Amino acid sequence: MFVDAHTHLELLALSEVPFHKLRSKEEIINFLRKLDKKYLVAYGLDYSPEITPEDLNRVNYPLLLIYKDGHKGIMNDSMRELLGKDDYFLYEGDLWQVVDKFKPKGERLREFILKGLEEASNMGIFEIHDYVDDKVAEVLFSINPPLRVVLMPYYSSLDKVLESFEKFGERENLRLGWVKVYIDGSISARTAYLKKPYADTKSTGKPMISEYRLARIIKELENRGLRVSMHAIGDGAIELAIRALERAEPSLKYHRIEHAEMITEDQIEKVKELNVLLCMQPNFDCYYRDIYFKALGEERAYRINPIDIVDEIGADLIFGTDMMPFDINYAVECAKKKLPENKVFYYFGGWRKDKNYLDLK
Repeated sequence: MFVDAHTHLELLALSEVPFHKLRSKEEIINFLRKLDKKYLVAYGLDYSPEITPEDLNRVNYPLLLIYKDGHKGIMNDSMRELLGKDDYFLYEGDLWQVVDKFKPKGERLREFILKGLEEASNMGIFEIHDYVDDKVAEVLFSINPPLRVVLMPYYSSLDKVLESFEKFGERENLRLGWVKVYIDGSISARTAYLKKPYADTKSTGKPMISEYRLARIIKELENRGLRVSMHAIGDGAIELAIRALERAEPSLKYHRIEHAEMITEDQIEKVKELNVLLCMQPNFDCYYRDIYFKALGEERAYRINPIDIVDEIGADLIFGTDMMPFDINYAVECAKKKLPENKVFYYFGGWRKDKNYLDLK
């Protein structure tokens, strides 16, 4: 039985296009052209087909495709003009402001989330940690999930999600978890914040939040009895997270850093000292291997996602898929390339070191 400690079930509602079956650029464009749509926002595009705006202009309705990492989108002229945008690409918060306007809501969103929960249960998953806004939270409270769902509110949606908990109450299969704050983006979109420049762009990326602002949020959350879940992929972002935690001097254990793809040994030692829980994605090693080498160069690519070193040092660790793909068996097989099977099942088993890690201490 598994715990997937990092999911986004709402993405299933945007997964109308079967990108995993459409391997070439032509297959993707031909599929899109056959659809009868007023507009389409679709998630799951890989970077490898190297789709261009000119390619998408062959589709005669407004179209926005979201890359699999969820940090970058590409659109055609029709969508760009509809939105009043100058560029064909959208990144990070700007992307999701647009997506929120178009994504399914209500009953349609409910159908996709139910389907995702059933898929998870069929894979042997008994607990997921799902990142939610207030709309997704409302859907989850309207159903009886077949497994435990730990709701992970985005900081911007926190108050509304808490209203749902106050209205409906916490249940055994619906628990309140950590609060999501973004520090950086992704390596594939070149928006992760690095200490040294990317190999192919000479940029380091930029943090989305300052150390001081993040420390204030951590203190605010602790005063409300809550813990933070910090999205930090680049080594620069991880360093910022550590400095913010040190500044905030948290009293609660198990604040989380998500992904930590470029974490160094020194940083692992530091998060261990701070009682921080790392949530890492071993499947990224398989899924993004070629992108890592192109974006980071050989030396850094070989050091990426050091789950074996985290285990050796003994920092607190839990695994999640981040829906890339939403396939626990794929992630398990990837993890086995760096850890023995018993360790893989341990970290995909709900971090059994502390069975009450959902409860505040």
